[in-house]
Amino acid sequence: MSIANLNAAMISKDKSTLEKLTADELSFGHSTGVVENKSEFVQNVLSGPTTFTSIDISNQNINPAGDIAIVRNITTISGNSKGQPLNIKIGVLMIWKKQGGNWKLLARQGFKLPEVK
Repeated sequence: MSIANLNAAMISKDKSTLEKLTADELSFGHSTGVVENKSEFVQNVLSGPTTFTSIDISNQNINPAGDIAIVRNITTISGNSKGQPLNIKIGVLMIWKKQGGNWKLLARQGFKLPEVK
């Protein structure tokens, strides 16, 4: 599995890599509640309203379970969305599955982090 390659492909809008790293059954959930399938995800990365300049990961935990890997991390995203600066920090849960000898993203859910008071 290559989370770094997926993030780099999202930043560079690399269609081939996005398609290679995602399962046909992809369910990609955003922290806003929007859920996309594989074709919607790829199309929105390539030509949607958001452009990424950086995607940084911290506190990553990977738990393998056979041909599945459960990944949790904190993701900090910078870019531009609908002409406005984008700077968010979210939690992410991903499920990666080994298919045909390669790790592919099967499911991803972003979620808002609780505010620290």
